[in-house]
Amino acid sequence: MKKLLTLLTVTLFLSCAQPQKKESQEVAKKVDYIYEATYSDNFKIGNPDIVLKVQEIHQYIINKNYDIAVSYLADNVIFALEDGSQLEGKEACMKFMLESYSSIEIEDYQVAVNLAVKEENGDEWVLLWDNGKIVTSDGKESAYNWMETFRFEGDKIAYMNQFSKPRK
Repeated sequence: MKKLLTLLTVTLFLSCAQPQKKESQEVAKKVDYIYEATYSDNFKIGNPDIVLKVQEIHQYIINKNYDIAVSYLADNVIFALEDGSQLEGKEACMKFMLESYSSIEIEDYQVAVNLAVKEENGDEWVLLWDNGKIVTSDGKESAYNWMETFRFEGDKIAYMNQFSKPRK
């Protein structure tokens, strides 16, 4: 018993004598950018749960469950599409999904980056870089890289902006 107490005392002494690691605290550095952002550049890592929501809506679209997919959208949602057009409202977005996706298959869908960020004014976004292969009803295939941003209001998507380019 005496040996055990001696061992515990020595262990406690040695552990207290070791230098303690300090938490690294990054100091926000003021950077004078060449170009001023029109929105903001002070983002922090956001809620990962909204990344899951973006992944789920994609899964529902790929599986052609449009009624469930549209339930992720706010009533006043805006889609800024890759062709420069803009859709407003849940009904218009549902019509777009039906017209655009029902006659194609999305295969080999992969996510390269999905990142939740929160802007200092409270806006929450998901930044998504993904890719996949589009197969038309006549069997033609083409591969694309997409870049999308989703802004949330509460647990609903209020804004989506999309870009794409063909993948070689």
